[in-house]
Formats: sequence, C-alpha cells, structure tokens
Amino acid sequence: MIDHFKPCIRAIGPPQAKIAFVGEAPGETEEQIGLPLVGASGQEFTSMLQDVGIERRHCYLTNVLFSRPPNNKLEAFLVPKGELPDGYSLPPILPALYLHPSLVQEVDRLRAELLALRPNLVVPLGNTACWALLGRSRISSIRGVVAEASLLPGQKVLPTYHPAGVMRNWSWRVVVLQDLLKAKIEEEFPEIRRPERRLFIDPTLEEALSFLDSARSCPTLSCDIETAKGQITSIAFATQRDLAMTIPFWDRRKDGWSYWTELEELTIWELIAGLLSSHPRVLFQNGLYDVQYLWRIGIPVPGFSEDTMLLHHSRFPELPKSLEFMGSIYTNERSWKSMRTQHGASDTKREE
Repeated sequence: MIDHFKPCIRAIGPPQAKIAFVGEAPGETEEQIGLPLVGASGQEFTSMLQDVGIERRHCYLTNVLFSRPPNNKLEAFLVPKGELPDGYSLPPILPALYLHPSLVQEVDRLRAELLALRPNLVVPLGNTACWALLGRSRISSIRGVVAEASLLPGQKVLPTYHPAGVMRNWSWRVVVLQDLLKAKIEEEFPEIRRPERRLFIDPTLEEALSFLDSARSCPTLSCDIETAKGQITSIAFATQRDLAMTIPFWDRRKDGWSYWTELEELTIWELIAGLLSSHPRVLFQNGLYDVQYLWRIGIPVPGFSEDTMLLHHSRFPELPKSLEFMGSIYTNERSWKSMRTQHGASDTKREE
C-alpha cells in the first residue's frame, strides 16, 4: 500500500490564540514556503480577515493535512471502502470515498494540536475541515452555525467556506464576511451560548385556545405556516422573542392524519381567523406565500405589515435571503432544518 504521508508544512500562530482556522491541504505555494494559507487563496483569506477587523497575526492557522495532494486534487488521497483496513473508523469525505489509511495520522495530529491549543473557537474552512472536525462535509448546509466538534468534544466550531471556494465563486465572499464577523464575537468566550426559548408543540385544545386568546394583545404577532399537498399542515405563532406555539393539523401518528377532532379543528380555525383578521401588526417570512394559503380558506390578514425576508433583502441584496441563511447570521440557534430526520412537507417556500 502506498504511503501518502509526506508533510511539507507546519502550523503557525501564537500559543495563546483565541481563534484557530483549519484549512484543507497545502498547495504549491504552501509547500514552497512551508506554512498554511499563504498562496493566492491565503492572500484572499488575509484580505477577508482585514475586512472584518481580525488580525491574522493573532490567529492560529493549520490544515487537516500537512501533505500536499498530487496536482492539488484531494481525490488522490481518497480510496473506496473496499481498500480500508479492519478497524478504520473515519466517515467518508466524499460519497463512498475515504481518507487513505496512511493519512489517518494527520487527523490524529490535528486533534492533538487543537487539544494543546484549546482556542475559544475553531473555524473549519471548507468541506474537508468540516469533515475532520464535525464528521460532516456539506459546508453549504452547516456554515455559519456554531456547533461542538466531534473530533474534540467540548470544542466550539463555526464553519465557513474555504477561501479557495470563494475565489471560484465570488458571491460566497460576502457570506464568509458575515461568518467571520460572527467568529469575531464567538472567539471571546469558549462556551456555546444558545438563547432560551419556550416552544410549545403538540398542544392540548385548552393550551391552544389560551395561547391564541393571549396573542391578541401582543405588539407584533409572528406567523408561519407549513404546507403539503396544497393544504396547511401546521401554523405557528410567536408572541415574544422567546415564546411560540406550533398548532398542528396533520398528525401522521394518528389514523386519518388529523391532529384534532372535526369540532376541535373548527374551533381552532375560528380563533385563528379572528386573530389574523384583527391583529394590527403581523410578521411573516416570505409572507406572500403564507397569505395565499390563508386567503384560500377565507382568512384575510390586513395587519400584514412586516416581512423578514423582504426587510433583509432590501438592506443586504447581495446576501441569500432564505430563512435558513438568515438564521445562520442573525441568531445563535442550531440549523433547525438539519435537526429533522425527514421532511414531512412536499411544498416549500421559494425564498431565493
């Protein structure tokens, strides 16, 4: 078996660094100089750090791999499952492709490196770094979200795109800048801080009626619906930043898929209709999608005056405007879509 372990660079940065950046592997310039992130993409990386006010000299810089792939193609370092030895435990980097066994020691080295440093925050740059630190490599779905490293439990990480990816897709640059601004805040403390929320699901009829009645007096009513097969499957309301209730109508756990009895559902919809048709200030995300479904069942929303998607897009037209993206830059929540094991709705909002 060919041994690909041929280190040509070393990590760099102060031992007291509060933030560490992890790239993929050295390129030609990195191999010549012996340091990570010094080639063309490294220079762009430095420029992005400067744009958000992070000084490179205060950062710890390293790579998943210290060995350079032939022709800078990571695939040269990957093998199919059939070529793995017994006891191999790393997940695939690409579909059905795994890191070459002779390079597993590189991941062990990265773990020991970060364990010795213990920065407040590690920023994985790109798919390979996310694979090493989080065991997942779909960077587009996990970037911008603070999480705990599987490689080093207790270590806080915040993934973003690799600067080489930015140079191939320039529209990613503004996204990386947003992630780096978030990283600048997160590097000041080591723990993962999540906001406390009171979220009610599977309510009883009494709980739902009480919540809808109390919602009449809130200053701003936030509303969101989920749909499938042309029907509203659930509707959620938030009356405060930390208080919300989801009222389901479909329930796959029950025969007939109905959460309520016919009389209970009629009572719920009458209260919802009264609430939405009279509340003076209703907030949606891509509300044009929601209100069309509400109009179809005879519920007008004259107080529809706020739309987070449109407000965000009017201020930052260069950024994506999906709820998932907005959550990644405006909140410190987990990526809620990644928390679902399956998607129950077949109809989705178009937000791009």
